[in-house]
Amino acid sequence: MEQQTRRQPHPEELSRSPGPSGWKGIWRLDASRSRLSRLAVPLSNIQVDILRLLASHRDPEIDVFHDREERVQEAAEHDAAFLSEQGYTLRWLRREPLIFTVLASRADEQTKLEWLVDSDFRFFPVVPDETFGYVLHPVDLATNKVAAAYGRREPRDVVDLVTIHEQILPLGTVVWASVGKTLGFTPEGVIAEIRRNARYTEADFRRVDSDPPVDPAATMIRLREVLAEAEAFVLSMPTSLAGLLFLRLGHVVQPDPARLPEYQTHSGKRRGQWPTSLEISSAMLDRYYRHPDSV
Repeated sequence: MEQQTRRQPHPEELSRSPGPSGWKGIWRLDASRSRLSRLAVPLSNIQVDILRLLASHRDPEIDVFHDREERVQEAAEHDAAFLSEQGYTLRWLRREPLIFTVLASRADEQTKLEWLVDSDFRFFPVVPDETFGYVLHPVDLATNKVAAAYGRREPRDVVDLVTIHEQILPLGTVVWASVGKTLGFTPEGVIAEIRRNARYTEADFRRVDSDPPVDPAATMIRLREVLAEAEAFVLSMPTSLAGLLFLRLGHVVQPDPARLPEYQTHSGKRRGQWPTSLEISSAMLDRYYRHPDSV
């Protein structure tokens, strides 16, 4: 995909290659990539420790990702008990059918963890990771981030959407695929909801922990550009293919709507809750950006 101001040589490509996951992420970035894409999301020591501890006693395909309410409760309570055994002090903040939230503390550090009812519908297998235990494939991380951005108001999501567009796949492609996970939404409806939610002040962006700090004006200008590009793409696509990814020569790409028969389509399927937080999901995207060859 070409932008009016500069050419990006296939930053959206994800190539199939041998390995445990069956798919390996590859992108090709030019020297003029946006400053917005270089924002790092630091994880605290306690977050890293908790993720590694939990990864040591969970199976990614059996009890990490699932969408049954009773399994979310079981996973949350099982993980909480395990963390207590490891010396953490836990305080439950929410224990509801669709979401379980705990504040975990040890020494002078604390962090919030959430277990959510989420879709186990994915496009690619999960990937083992030294820090996070397991991570979703970057395409699935991207589609989940889109779903979060139209369902809540968090300035961190704006930064992540821009990063996705510039580092993983054009946002129009991600939006197009994301509706396969959330029935009842259209791609253009998803974009409209993201626009509606993305109304933030400078003070809102000051709460986003990143290095370097977020530039609020530049971030919002870029988001509007990205959403305009995404909207132009989804409006040019046939609705019968909504929810699919498109492959060319083994790469996930944003297709040319006028040449769709030249592409192979790729749909998601069910397979597989992992405790997370806003910071953890963003850090996963940042980790993939900085170490693409290890996924």
